[in-house]
Parts: sequence; C-alpha cells; structure tokens
Amino acid sequence: MSEYLPDEVVLDILQRLPVKSIVRFRCVSKSWNSLITSPAFIHSHLNRSIPNNSNTLPHPIFIVRYCVSNPHKELERERYKLFRDNEAFEECGEFDLPIKSRRLKNFRLIGSENGMMCLVEDEQFILWNPSIRKVVNLPEPCITAKTCGRMPCNEAFGFDLRTNDYKIVRISFPYSCNAIRMEPLVEVYSVSTGSWRISSATFPPSATLIDWFNPKACLNGSVHFAGHAQGNATIFSFDLRDELFRKMILPESMVPLDTDIVTCVFKESLALLCYHKQATRRGCCSIWVMNEYGVVDSWEQQFTIGIAGGIENVLGFRKNGHIILETRKIGWPGYWELFSYDPESQEATNLGMHDHTFWVDTYKENLVLLNQANDQANDQANDLVSESRVTKKRKNSCDLEEMKWKCESEEARQKQLLKDKLDRELEDMKRKNMRRFKERLPGRKI
Repeated sequence: MSEYLPDEVVLDILQRLPVKSIVRFRCVSKSWNSLITSPAFIHSHLNRSIPNNSNTLPHPIFIVRYCVSNPHKELERERYKLFRDNEAFEECGEFDLPIKSRRLKNFRLIGSENGMMCLVEDEQFILWNPSIRKVVNLPEPCITAKTCGRMPCNEAFGFDLRTNDYKIVRISFPYSCNAIRMEPLVEVYSVSTGSWRISSATFPPSATLIDWFNPKACLNGSVHFAGHAQGNATIFSFDLRDELFRKMILPESMVPLDTDIVTCVFKESLALLCYHKQATRRGCCSIWVMNEYGVVDSWEQQFTIGIAGGIENVLGFRKNGHIILETRKIGWPGYWELFSYDPESQEATNLGMHDHTFWVDTYKENLVLLNQANDQANDQANDLVSESRVTKKRKNSCDLEEMKWKCESEEARQKQLLKDKLDRELEDMKRKNMRRFKERLPGRKI
C-alpha cells in the first residue's frame, strides 16, 4: 500500500480522518479504494468515530429536518440543516436530499441510526447517508398493495451492533374481503443482504399499535413499538438479531386514558414521551425513563413539560439539559416553531425556526452505504434483464443453429427439386426426339 509506511500504520491513519477526506482518498489507488469500501474498514471507522460524535464533544452537532411552506406547492421541499449545540444554537451546515418525493410534499422519516436515515413514500424505501451524499433506492417489499391489497403498515429502522447490520422492520395488518382483520405479517429488510424477506416473527394478533408516524426507539439491538395488549399500554420490542417480539407492560399510573405514547432514547436509556391531551391538542408531556432496561419497576418520571399554546412534539435533548420542542406558531395556521425548554426554570427560548414537520437528531459522520449500489431495485431489475439477455442469447444461438440447419435442409431440398426437374425435362426431350424420328421413318421398325 505504501513504500514508506507499513499497511497497519496507513490503516490507522485513515481510520482517524474525517469522512470527506477518506472519500477523496479512494482515488489514490485501487488498493486504497478496495480498503476504504470494505465492510471491515467502514465498521471500524464507525466504531472509532461514534465516541467523537457523541455528547463527549464540547458542542455536539444536531441535524434538523423541516419542510418549507410557500404559496407555490410544487416548490415545497424538505430541508436538512446542521446546528452546533452551543448557547447560540448556531447553524453550521446544510444538506439537500438528492431526490424528491413523487406524490407527497415530503418523504416520511422512519428513523435514523449512526447518521444514516431511512425514508419512505408509499412502498418506496430509501436509505440516505448525508455525510457521503449517498442515496440508495431499496427494492420493493414482499408485501405490497398489489399482492395483498392496501393495508396499514408500521415501520421501524434500527442498527444491531452484534451483527453490524442495519434493518427495516415492517409490520403489515391485512384484512380479508369481509373487512376482518387477519394475522399481522412481519417482513425485514437487511442492508447486509440487500433484500426483503418475510420473517417468522409473530406479532400478537389481538394487539394494536399507537404511534404510526414517529421514528421508533432503537436500543440494545431492538426497535420499540408503543401499543396496547389486552387493554394495557405496552411496549413491543423487536430483537433485530433473533427476530422475536417481547412485551413490556407499562404501569397504569404511567399512561392514563387519552394519552399518546412515543418511544425514544434519553441518555442511552429507553424513554417514553407521554402526551396528555387537552381538548383537541396536546397540552403537556411527561417524560419517563427506564433506568434498568427490561425491568418494568425501574420506570421513573424525569420531566413534565407544559408551555402556553401546547406542545406538538418533543424532538431532542441538549447537552445542557434543555429539551428541544416543536410548538404551533400562534396566529400562523400550519406553521410550527422550535423552542429550547429549560426544565429547571420552565422557560422556553425560541430558536428562530418556523416551518413544519420538524425532526431533530444528533449528527454523526460515517461511511455506511459507501460500498452499496445507488439503486438496488434497478440492480435487481438489471440482474433479471442480464439473465434474460443471457437466456435470450442462448435462445438466439439455438435459433441460429436451427435456422442454419433449416437453411441447409432447404438448400438440399431445392437442389433435389432442381435435379428432379432437369431429369423430367431430359426424359420429355428424349420422348419428343424419339417421336420425331418415328415420324420421319414411317415404314421402318425401330
């Protein structure tokens, strides 16, 4: 790899570099490109960069997603900006999603893990890594409106460190022709295999899910859905490695009636956002944290947030202990604002952003998807086309041989026909000549 440095030293240096430099260094040589795009290097670089992207930094960076509203509906587009988590919450970067939603104003965000995002529109799923400007279009799921009819689906996106794999979990709730709910179906997409498959996991048929639109919490190799089972508020965790559902029944005191529940992660612990309704909107939010994962008795209420005008969503947690909120902009229908809320003083500071469909997460640089094709759906189609072309080529070869044989047979047949014709003409000529000869010699026997 280098005439002056051992390969181990070069590898260690590359792993310490920022993503932008590493991507550029792919052009140095074929061996460097092969190394940088290898799964082992991508994984080791991620493991080294995660501590540097976490809250150990003096000022971590947030990525904020929002949708711009304007009178020209065709110009509406989702945007992504970077903000440094300091007192000024200053902007420090911006990304553009390279593709546009075809039917809707924006994609629906399923989740984000290690800086990589999963978005969906209808049944078209995409993965996007903004740090390397890479978008991958995923193949169509196994269960679609064409195969099973239209049905409600609930998705989650997560990362399992044990298998070093990113997965999408999709729970579909089909109905029979008589509008009777059938057994839910679970399918999983794996980035390592690049394909969907129907899982053997069984989601409780009598259970229902509450949160259909917010990203689901991913923690300890499992994604977490909020729902109800046998009349009790329940968290359904899906293990991404074992592909099994487990239930965590919540205490009745945590979740009163008419409460919206959203799962999230707070300081590397599983947390619940419990939105209490007032009239037609959310009035306040209670934040509960599970101090010991899997132990139901370890739930503890951390905050209760309430501000004038109500809360639309709790979006993130800052290093200084403040909470990022989305609220309705008073006097501006259809607009929302970002606030930073201090739980101790119970004061909210406007962060100066007002649009709609906000989402906030910690920004992490990584090389995930660097070795993936841009369009796996088209790649699969191309594979089928290539296979079809090979089959067609073989068929054409067989057809050519058959045509050649037919041509040779036809040529032989034509030669035989011509020979027969010449023979007949020769016999006719002989008979005519014999008749003429007899006519000239009428008295002689021949």
